Amino acid sequence: MILTCSTCSTRYLIDPASVGAAGRTVKCAKCGHKWKEYPPSDLPKQVADDEGFAIPSEPAPAFAGNGMSIEEMTTAPTRKVRPVAQTKKSRGWLGWLIFVFLLGGIGAGGFYGKQYVVQFWPATAKMYQALKIDVKTTNTLGLEIRELKTKSVLENGVVHLTVTGKVVNLTATPRPIPRISIRLVDGNGDHVYSWSMVVDQENVEPWGSAEFSSSMKQPPEEAKHVKADLIAPKKATSESKH
Repeated sequence: MILTCSTCSTRYLIDPASVGAAGRTVKCAKCGHKWKEYPPSDLPKQVADDEGFAIPSEPAPAFAGNGMSIEEMTTAPTRKVRPVAQTKKSRGWLGWLIFVFLLGGIGAGGFYGKQYVVQFWPATAKMYQALKIDVKTTNTLGLEIRELKTKSVLENGVVHLTVTGKVVNLTATPRPIPRISIRLVDGNGDHVYSWSMVVDQENVEPWGSAEFSSSMKQPPEEAKHVKADLIAPKKATSESKH
C-alpha cells in the first residue's frame, strides 16, 4: 500500500495491515503533516516501489493519541514464521536424543545382563574383561597367560632357551598364581619336552599381571614351538568336576 503526503508529496510503501480496519491517523516523517488514512476496500497485491521512494533515513518520533508515524507503520512487527531449517534442526536433535536413549538402554542391558550375554555368546567375555567388568567363564582360575615370548642365545657352543610371559588376572578379585607348565613341541604340535616352574609373586592383583621367566640349556633340535599353561591346583580341579 502506498501513502502520499498531500503537503510535500512524499510517498511511502507500507503494510496495509498496519492501518487497521477502522483507519489510523498517520504522520509524514518528512514534513510532519498528519491525516487520517483508511485501509483500501480491496486489499491490493504487494506493490513494488518502482519509483525508488524510500523511508527517510532520519527517524520520526511517535506522537500521542491513536496515531502512528508512517515510519513506525513500515516497521510494525509482523507474525514470525519459524524457518524450515530450524524445524529440521529440531528434528535432528530429537533423533540424536532418541539414539542416545536407545544406546543407553542397550548398554544397561548389556551390563546388568552380562552373564546371560556371556552364556549365549562366550566370545563376549573378552570384551567385558577388556572393560574390566568381571564375568564368570569356564576359566575357573580367572587367570590367563599372555605375551609369551622365547629367546635363544648361543654361549660356548651351548644354546640357552629363555621363555618369558605374563600371568594376567581377568577378575575383580586377587588370584593366587599356580605353577606354570612349559612345553616344547615339534612342527606337528607333538610333545617334545616339558618342565614346570613357580612364579616368585604369589598373587595377582585385580585386573593386574605378573611377569615370569624360565630358561633351559640345549633344547631338543626337533622343538619348534613353545607353549605355556597354568596348572590348576588339585582342589580347583576337584571343584570343577562337581
